[in-house]
Amino acid sequence: MNVDEILSSAINNLMDKRLDVAIELLEQLYVQRPTLIGHSELEAVKNDYQLMVDYMERGFTDDKRASLYLSLLQRLYRVAADLEISWRCKNVIVYVDAFRISDHLNTSHDFIRSVLESFVSDVAMLSLLPEAERTEKAKDLYDRHQVFVNRLFNTLWTSCQWSDDDCAFYTGLMLSPMVDIVDQQLLVSAVTLGAMNQFDINKFKALTTVYQQSTDERVRQRALVGWVLSVFEGMDIFPEQDEIIRKLCENKDTIRELYTLQIQFFYSQDTEKDNEKLQRDIMPYLVEGSNITIGRLGIVEKEEDSLENILNQDAEDKRMEQMEEKVRKMMEMQKQGSDIYFGGFRQMKRFPFFNDLANWFNPFYIDHPALRTTIERIGQPNILQTITNQGNFCESDKYSLAFAMESIINQIPGNIKEMMGSEGVFDPMGTTLDKSNPTYICRAYIQDLYRFFRLYRSSNELINPFIDNHKSSFVADTFFFVYKSFIGTGLDEYKMHLALYLYKHKNMDKLVELMSTFHVEDANYNILMGYINLYFGKPDVAYQIFNMVLQEDTENQWALKGMARTAMDCEDYDTAEHTYSQLLRLEPDNINYAVKRCVTLLKTEHYAEAREELFRLDYQYPDNMNVKRVFAWTMLLDKSLDKASQLYDRILADAPMAEDYLNSGYCWWAKGNIGQAKNSFQAWITMTKGNKDRLLEEIRNDQKVLDLYGITEIDCLLMVNLIK
Repeated sequence: MNVDEILSSAINNLMDKRLDVAIELLEQLYVQRPTLIGHSELEAVKNDYQLMVDYMERGFTDDKRASLYLSLLQRLYRVAADLEISWRCKNVIVYVDAFRISDHLNTSHDFIRSVLESFVSDVAMLSLLPEAERTEKAKDLYDRHQVFVNRLFNTLWTSCQWSDDDCAFYTGLMLSPMVDIVDQQLLVSAVTLGAMNQFDINKFKALTTVYQQSTDERVRQRALVGWVLSVFEGMDIFPEQDEIIRKLCENKDTIRELYTLQIQFFYSQDTEKDNEKLQRDIMPYLVEGSNITIGRLGIVEKEEDSLENILNQDAEDKRMEQMEEKVRKMMEMQKQGSDIYFGGFRQMKRFPFFNDLANWFNPFYIDHPALRTTIERIGQPNILQTITNQGNFCESDKYSLAFAMESIINQIPGNIKEMMGSEGVFDPMGTTLDKSNPTYICRAYIQDLYRFFRLYRSSNELINPFIDNHKSSFVADTFFFVYKSFIGTGLDEYKMHLALYLYKHKNMDKLVELMSTFHVEDANYNILMGYINLYFGKPDVAYQIFNMVLQEDTENQWALKGMARTAMDCEDYDTAEHTYSQLLRLEPDNINYAVKRCVTLLKTEHYAEAREELFRLDYQYPDNMNVKRVFAWTMLLDKSLDKASQLYDRILADAPMAEDYLNSGYCWWAKGNIGQAKNSFQAWITMTKGNKDRLLEEIRNDQKVLDLYGITEIDCLLMVNLIK
């Protein structure tokens, strides 16, 4: 095994409480490299362990044996973890870069505190200086401070295991009123990144304490995300982790925030899908409806088409209405939690600014040294202030937008530039959310994290909470509600809410995973279990569950709907018809129930009743294609070919499905028009991307209706042979 494999194996064995195996593995490293850090501690642990074994062999009893063994596991874990960090800093590019930038920073507690606190006081003193001197002094101050915090960020996230003193010190810094809020947020992110990639009980404690005690919501929400993403499953050798979690989950406010956080994580998983929807359904309309265009001469306003205004006076109003509707849809997506800006800003993460890992986590502030040239070139600081104060962008997108504006500012017409700096320019897209709301702050930070792990050049070398990149078998993804550490805590009371959310969003795999972590005596819980079994192809089990629920509540519509679907899958069409009839009594105008009941009537050969009901439905709902589909099939069964043909012509002229071509093919075949039938079957193959074998299988499944018209098996084989 190489060094990385030895260290990984040693940590795995420690988590399995195999102290003896872990000692043997680590000794292999020290035999070759006795100067590695932690050698003396390994020897001390080995000696203490051997004494324990000797006492055991002699028959001595020891009430503290279990606690001593646990302490040895913890001590050796710290050795192995420090070795792993040291190895990464020499062999893993993202760690190597961070180690180089940190440049052996003096980590004396007094020094770090002095630098951070002095910065705050020095900034305050700037206001006392003359303007010319103040400007130069400010540049020097912010330049030096940026270099320091960048070094500190990289030092912290690649730091070895913290001592209790380290924990107390950095916790104090992240809570201190004497430290700048921007610096505190950056510190929280550094600790988070480090704790996510190498479990450290003291870093975890620091994040939970900051979450509980910080008076600044921005710091607090970062700490919330941080400690949740730092939970390591199976870290039983540090029982304090689960003890802290259980204590946190006794607080009702914490439970609500954890539920909201879990929902936000789910939205982050849909970022790419949401972006595709925006690019397909919304952005083309916004671009078409805009009165500006981007060309080789820069950004220019489109000239009004006076002839169009004369000939079609309503066109402009309709375009504006359409654009406003698309903007409303986009804003509604954002309000619900979707990351609507990812697609637009992903290409703007190529600026040199984002080569520095720390900058992905830096809160946007106008005095950042990297913005100095940008502000000078734009010439209007109020534009960037507007972005900061009004735009609903995450922090890294604000920097992206600033740099993008710098590169095109000279191409923007003066009137548009003036408008961009005015109050309210982002009102349509910036006032839908309360930016002081904890949910908004948390969401924006998750978006920053998502961008980092999705776009940073070396992020694939880190544990990614948004996808499983196989960097660790102990850290689950963002679905923390299923963690063993949270089972049996106050979080359980929100699991039913989350289960209903997952069902609504058709996320059945995660729903199954969640349902296995809790149980409640609740009708909705049982109904969900019924739908899960139905989804995974176990209708017999679902049937029993829905039947049990309906014995207690005969009018539970959700259970009735499940029972109807289950009965259809079980081919119990009498029960299905009875259940859909019950649903129609409860909801008489539900066309979906009415159509499905007609299907059950056909399955039970009540053709006359089905035909009569479908005539009524088709008259009442002339544009409902599902009614027409069932009606057309009924006419086929009734040998009313002219009526069936009319219906299929109407269906195929609308928005046909693959099955419509198949069934219309039967209709033409029954009427003796082999050419039209062949064309319909060919269209079915094209639409389904199928082949002749699949077509023959489908035709054989419908042999019952073909028998009515004397179409034999030989006829079917010959028909398939006609298809090219």
